[in-house]
Amino acid sequence: MSLMKIPFIGVILASFYTVLMLSGCGGSVNSNNSPEPNRANASASTKAAKSNVEELSMLVRVPYEAEDIVWEQDPSTRNIVAVFRFSPEDAKKLVAEAEGSGPGKPVSIPVETWYPDELIAQGEMSGDSTLKGTAYPANAFFQEPYKTGRITRVEDVDYFVLEVSPK
Repeated sequence: MSLMKIPFIGVILASFYTVLMLSGCGGSVNSNNSPEPNRANASASTKAAKSNVEELSMLVRVPYEAEDIVWEQDPSTRNIVAVFRFSPEDAKKLVAEAEGSGPGKPVSIPVETWYPDELIAQGEMSGDSTLKGTAYPANAFFQEPYKTGRITRVEDVDYFVLEVSPK
């Protein structure tokens, strides 16, 4: 072997080991290209929230076009919790329609780690990680087998939290 080949092989091996070491340092890749939340209270049981309105529409009725949506379904109970942001006009229509099914009542909803950042911040400002709002019967969203639940308009925003369960 010539003396010229030994440094060349050393450079190749060093490059190979460098690439190997650097590839082991990478984190997980988030498929939607947004930064992953780093919340200390996120539990191992937290499922990835969904944002597909078409998939949700197969389970419950979505009466107005949502500007933002995120939702989860509990696999054991099949209960669904969805967070919608509607346009101000659609938010007013939804409240008017919901009031036709029954009066609203004040409620507090615990903030979940997968809620939109605006609602998480609002919950943190409350001091007890809850959102205050007005709950109405969720009749406009019912679709078999989901026939019980409520829709809550969060105070001061056009966000709604839907909570439904199968009958």
